[in-house]
Amino acid sequence: MKPDEFEQKLARQPMKSIPAEWRTEILAAAHEAQAIRHSPFQQSDVRLIHHSPFVIRHSWLSTLNQQLSTLFWPHPRAWAGLAAVWIAVVALHFSLRDPAPVLSAKAPPPSPEAVAELRQQQRMLAELIGPAELRLADRQRDSSPKPRSEWVPILAA
Repeated sequence: MKPDEFEQKLARQPMKSIPAEWRTEILAAAHEAQAIRHSPFQQSDVRLIHHSPFVIRHSWLSTLNQQLSTLFWPHPRAWAGLAAVWIAVVALHFSLRDPAPVLSAKAPPPSPEAVAELRQQQRMLAELIGPAELRLADRQRDSSPKPRSEWVPILAA
């Protein structure tokens, strides 16, 4: 039997109607399943479908997968591209690390002559600057309150 003959034979048969009870039960089950599938938050891992003896168990991982898929669904290619860019940034960050801290740790300590020269330069600088005086910023401020009666005539005038 060819597909065209089958379609013609099927078209000649009268359509049988679905019993009304079946239709309401099927539509109610479909609406409940859709409501469960699209619920944004879940109260627990076990859900009961009302008017049904079946128990549907969802693991934490499947719940997380469902939430992430609803978040990323509008533009999955954009999210995949963003993830690829971040992976590239992290790879570049680790590949271009500066090895200078490793080299500076291996450097020998300064020679005693260099340390003596540095101390002599510090002494000469101290002689040029003069005795260490307290600068204005270094002085401790007088924290005692001043009389405010002087300001009254200024404000009244």
